[in-house]
Amino acid sequence: MSASTPRAHRVAAFVAMGWAGILLLWAVYNCFWQVGVADFLQGIVYYGTGDGSGTAETFNLNWGVVYVAGGLLVLRGNTLGRGIIIGGAAIEGYNRVRSLSGALFDDKQAEYFTTTVQGGLKLATFAVGVAVTCTLIVLLLRDSAVREAWQPPVNPWTQQANEARQAQQAPPQQSPQPSHGFGAPQGYPPHPGPQLPQTGYGQPQPQPYAPQQAQPGYGPGPHGGQPAWPQPPQAQPPQPQSPRQSPPQQQQ
Repeated sequence: MSASTPRAHRVAAFVAMGWAGILLLWAVYNCFWQVGVADFLQGIVYYGTGDGSGTAETFNLNWGVVYVAGGLLVLRGNTLGRGIIIGGAAIEGYNRVRSLSGALFDDKQAEYFTTTVQGGLKLATFAVGVAVTCTLIVLLLRDSAVREAWQPPVNPWTQQANEARQAQQAPPQQSPQPSHGFGAPQGYPPHPGPQLPQTGYGQPQPQPYAPQQAQPGYGPGPHGGQPAWPQPPQAQPPQPQSPRQSPPQQQQ
């Protein structure tokens, strides 16, 4: 059974196969109790008037096989099975209407269908056949008509332009890098390598910034001061020398 088969189609397939079972029961009854196996088998391919092949009701066998085959195809999601059941139901439904109207309104047939058990069962089969065939046609046609809405054909030029625009807008996908034996392949945890010995050198600590030295040429203030590089000694102006006084001479 296909998961994509609509529910109405599955119901129609089971109804068709159930109706096929009833028709095959009538064929078996006619074959073994009314006509005989030999005449019934002969009546499948030959219609004679001097033997029992002319009275063999092979149409029940034929429609039973058609409904079973169509139901199995519908359950598998094949559209051919839906066509087989719809066509078979239309033809058989028409024949059942003719048989039902003749059994009810023809005086010569009405006595047989209304006064005997076998005639009453056949009359009920005609009525059920009309209802079943109409139900099959409605189920298969209604669901197939509303299942899929019509869509306009796609312009190939417009489709190519849309695909190119989407390709430009989509982010590029990174392709997996092939492993060349230098590392662990992707998807597997890397193997732990050998532990290197500690050298004893600790991690360098961040050094505090040196105080900003004053820039030369800006005078006193927060940004002025003495230059940071050494300056040559400035020449001192000569100091005025006072005349040296001689000691007083002693008179003799």
